[in-house]
Amino acid sequence: MYNEGIGLAEVKKSSPSPYTGITGYSRKDGEILTIVGKDFEDCKQKLFREYGRNYTIVGRRPKFIGGFLGFGQKEGLEVRYTIGLQKQVSPQEEFQRNRDEILNKAGTSVTNTMQIANIDKKINDFEKKMEQKLNDIANATRAGDKPESIQKIEDLLQENEFTFSYINKITTRLKAELSVDQLENFDFVQKKVIDWIGESISIAPKLPHTFPHVVIVVGPTGVGKTTTIAKFAVNLIKEAHEKNEPRPRIRMLTTDHTRVGAVEQIKRYGDVMEIAVDKAETADDVKKIFDTYKDNLDVLFIDTPGYSPKDFENLGKMRKMLEVQGFHPDVYLAATASSKARDLNSIIQNYEVFNFSSVIITKWDETSAIGNVISVLSEKGKSVSYITDGQTVTKNIERSSVVRFLTNLHDFTVDRNHIDEKFPEDK
Repeated sequence: MYNEGIGLAEVKKSSPSPYTGITGYSRKDGEILTIVGKDFEDCKQKLFREYGRNYTIVGRRPKFIGGFLGFGQKEGLEVRYTIGLQKQVSPQEEFQRNRDEILNKAGTSVTNTMQIANIDKKINDFEKKMEQKLNDIANATRAGDKPESIQKIEDLLQENEFTFSYINKITTRLKAELSVDQLENFDFVQKKVIDWIGESISIAPKLPHTFPHVVIVVGPTGVGKTTTIAKFAVNLIKEAHEKNEPRPRIRMLTTDHTRVGAVEQIKRYGDVMEIAVDKAETADDVKKIFDTYKDNLDVLFIDTPGYSPKDFENLGKMRKMLEVQGFHPDVYLAATASSKARDLNSIIQNYEVFNFSSVIITKWDETSAIGNVISVLSEKGKSVSYITDGQTVTKNIERSSVVRFLTNLHDFTVDRNHIDEKFPEDK
């Protein structure tokens, strides 16, 4: 084992060496050398690979490593040590010594050859198992590898386009919470990871609302806001019909006067559903329409123009336009399932000014990887309320669920009965 007891005052100056992370050309016994690593355990592993147990640590101190011209450096650790102060013991010698000690403590008679043979066999078997495990660990450490199950999980998460930070959280948790034996069981590891992914998905609950219920859908251009509003309206009409309830009083209002054909598109939807459609170009227009119809209205859907998340000026104007006294709206952010993680992160961040309550994931059918959505929503602490797929207005919209996300994980083996039981709110 290493020793750590000599003070920094006794450390001598060392010089650079060609060895990776190690300074000091000479390996002369007693000379003080240094090694740099990301932390103390990393330094000890490097020393063990280089010298076995034949070293003595004499001090350590923080040291910045990496970077370029002083930028991007990370804090590491420099360890000072000497070599040759301890006698190197071979694995065979150490085993022989441990075996003799075990026999002595057991009070075994040298004349009892049968008993000695049995003990020898047990010890030999144990030695082989330990030697194999140590070799596996040593080989993995030298190659910079990970346990096979963790590597497979990382590969699966990457294929599903989870973010690097999300993957790192999963692998860190695997190392911290699972034993070596559990990590060797990939089915167990995979099941755990799927559970953790499910736990990281926040589903927006259904909340009561006041009448008239104002629903505003915001988001960048091309995410399908107008179609989503039409789907909302159709669903309300269908639900009322199925429950033998009166048809809800619905109006649709568009504030989108920038996109060519925007007004015509929503009016076509309105004509088919026999829903009145209004157009507003100013905050006064929005207030006037709301005040005119609010007493005879169940739901007012407001379609908005699609601006780039970086178009701060127009986003600010749109927010001011929708600040109507007495509105109390439910604001949804629409984003496509195929959005890159970086873009989705920017969309969420820059549309925060609208205080949206949850996210609608649109165009679900246009991607096979939804790790980007799960990662960003989890990291931003945002919930998802609806999922839309396809262009058929009369359907293709549904309440979101953890199970829907998990069953769309690519190449994961998902135990449907297990996740239905674990996430019962999805039933």
